[in-house]
Amino acid sequence: MKQASRFMPQYEPEKTSRGALIGYVTVALTIILVMVVVVVYQPWSLVVFVGLAIFAKIVWVIDQPKVEQHFLKLCQERDGLSICEFAKSFDTNVVDTWVIRAVYEQLQAALPTEHKVPIKASDSLLDTLLLDMDDIDLSLVEEIAQRTGRSLELFEKNPYIGKVTTAQNLVLFFNHQAPVHAMK
Repeated sequence: MKQASRFMPQYEPEKTSRGALIGYVTVALTIILVMVVVVVYQPWSLVVFVGLAIFAKIVWVIDQPKVEQHFLKLCQERDGLSICEFAKSFDTNVVDTWVIRAVYEQLQAALPTEHKVPIKASDSLLDTLLLDMDDIDLSLVEEIAQRTGRSLELFEKNPYIGKVTTAQNLVLFFNHQAPVHAMK
């Protein structure tokens, strides 16, 4: 009998290998060196770099309160909801409870806010939860796969490929992926 989902392990980020760390440091130092050379030979470019940094900060300062307001409103509207209501959206005889819990918890952790927003199965990943598609593809999917023990191999054969726009579809996508041990 499978262990209850509340005992599922937390996501453990993979340790960066020494070679990858050296690569990251090399890239960072190269970028810094290029910027220094550009500023030395084209001093006006410093104005451009500073201007871009100020513009990015202004956009973030203007946009972040709107994001926080959006999630605060969701929290107020969903007061009293929990993972239980999320799980009731699925037939647990068909859908793995580990997948349900991992998607719920990793979505909450990925939200661009400090608020613990109750997630609904019908929530749009992009419009309601304000997630970035790159973050979903590059980190969220890996985290859920690791926690659930699901393989990402042969994902292109999954009937939900290209249809993952809601939390519910994300659960169903992972439910259709084979467990890692079944792939061996």
